[in-house]
Amino acid sequence: MVSCRGRAVVLACFVCVSLRGLLAQPVNATAEPSPETSAKLVRGPSDALSPGEAEFIRQRKEVVLASLGRLNISSTADSVPHIALLGSGGGQRAAVALLGSLQQMGQDDLLDTLLYMGGVSGSTWTMALLYSDPQWSVNKVFSSQGVHGDIPWWSPVNLIVPGPYWWLKAKSKDEDFSLSEVWGVLTSYLFMKHMDQRLLSAEASRDSTNPYPVYSAIEKECFNTNTTDAVWFEFTPHEAGFPELGHFVSTAYLGSGFEGGELKERKPEMDMVQLLGIVGSALANEDSIAEIAPPWMNKLTAGTALKDHLRIYFTLTILVDMLDSGITNVTDLAKLEELQKRVSDKHLEVVPLHNLTKEKQVEELQRRNLALVEIVQTWVKELDNGVHKVAVTELMEVVLPLLIKWQWGTTENFVYGVKDSEVPDCLQSRVLNLIDAGISINLPYESFLGKKRDVDLLIAPEFSAGEMFETLTLARDYAAAVGKPFPVIHEQVLLDKDWPKDFYVFPGENDQPTIIFMPLFNRINCKGLAVTVSHIDVHGCPIISVWWLVYALWPKEIPNVNIQNFRFIYLYADRWGGSSPKKIKGWPMYCEMRLLNAK
Repeated sequence: MVSCRGRAVVLACFVCVSLRGLLAQPVNATAEPSPETSAKLVRGPSDALSPGEAEFIRQRKEVVLASLGRLNISSTADSVPHIALLGSGGGQRAAVALLGSLQQMGQDDLLDTLLYMGGVSGSTWTMALLYSDPQWSVNKVFSSQGVHGDIPWWSPVNLIVPGPYWWLKAKSKDEDFSLSEVWGVLTSYLFMKHMDQRLLSAEASRDSTNPYPVYSAIEKECFNTNTTDAVWFEFTPHEAGFPELGHFVSTAYLGSGFEGGELKERKPEMDMVQLLGIVGSALANEDSIAEIAPPWMNKLTAGTALKDHLRIYFTLTILVDMLDSGITNVTDLAKLEELQKRVSDKHLEVVPLHNLTKEKQVEELQRRNLALVEIVQTWVKELDNGVHKVAVTELMEVVLPLLIKWQWGTTENFVYGVKDSEVPDCLQSRVLNLIDAGISINLPYESFLGKKRDVDLLIAPEFSAGEMFETLTLARDYAAAVGKPFPVIHEQVLLDKDWPKDFYVFPGENDQPTIIFMPLFNRINCKGLAVTVSHIDVHGCPIISVWWLVYALWPKEIPNVNIQNFRFIYLYADRWGGSSPKKIKGWPMYCEMRLLNAK
């Protein structure tokens, strides 16, 4: 067994907690807001917390204060630190790693020190799963026993109870149905094994047992036009909206039709399946899909048409994976393999397009796109009659048109028609297109910078597959662009990018937060790893992008995310020498790092 040296840690469990009866969950009714909320469904511009969040935080501080007392840390009600744990993107790797981090924090009695938890992309899968239990941070149930309910989504049971098949069938009738709903089913049912049809707004009535959750996304049109102050979008139990613009809508009314700030059409709130389809939709970024192009295609000049082809091919392969889930019948598997081969052969078919004009390249790629769609349609017709043929046929009828439009995260725009000079052009249409925030910055710093949440300490485990420290430098540049405080990142630290330490402390000064940054793979937890398999770099650590290799090598010792490598202790002082202690921002919130595996 290949293993890391030192005290093996945190990620002994896969993100999917054992949940029984998931297929029988009913679709929740739309949560109605209280009369006070109904009086004003949209709010802004404002840089203040919503009344609901403010009250939650007041109560949560009492939990944090009691937790600090158990840790023998002196604090008072007016000096409770604002601490946020940030979950990065990184797909299933990030989902697993965040769960492991929380597991270790639970063992160290540190969960109750957190005021907030934020996530982007893969980390949001774990957040949604955990928050389905109103008492998760107390129960600390982090199962490693696998999952139940591995039933093909088109099986007879799913055609009877409200499972993925009926969920997609019902949602496909919505005016704003998009590929995010399809991706939401894929991540929820196939990855997480949990069709979570509860509503985020329902958490607004919970007590302060858990940290306050913040899910992040970005608005695609604003991102594409570099409209910095309108890119980031956040979802909380009370409100959803644009933190930089300061415009928010009651979460229960996100998706309803508004014009000029007035409600025009009441629509159901999106459930957690839809929400996960938005916040985890990295596929919505066409540029990332370009990486799958065969070498001969890289010579083509028909950029947009090439992206169209690649996204159609890539999404079809995802759908094939969806169909493949749970198949055990040899005949059905053979048929599916035949479809995979036909689609792949057409995609990889070498055509000397680089010798053609740009116009001819576009025509040929369009023909190839139609051929891919026809391959799937023909394959469906060849299936034997039965329940799964009906389900597959209906799925393809719904999804194939979406591939052409490439529509993601479509929801009604609550700032549509709002008379505010600060609302940019990218938000003037009837709908928003909300997608994975990790496409912009793969850690959700944005929601926790500045005076609104007044966060003192950001704990940032890094589970991304990109270049080390990229999320830090991107967040630093973003903060500078929107005028928010951010600690200094010295250039000397960035030289560690190829062989990072297990943690870094970036002390904040004045209004800057302090950041504890922890790379998933580092020179501590990978030290001494034998280089005996492929896809291992020169330092002996798995190449981060090859997340499946990690699972293969360490089924019970998935890499240390360094929560055990430090204990942060919060010290407060009376800066002014008066009788009332004041919370001191930044470094006076002292972090003592205690290495536990120094061998």
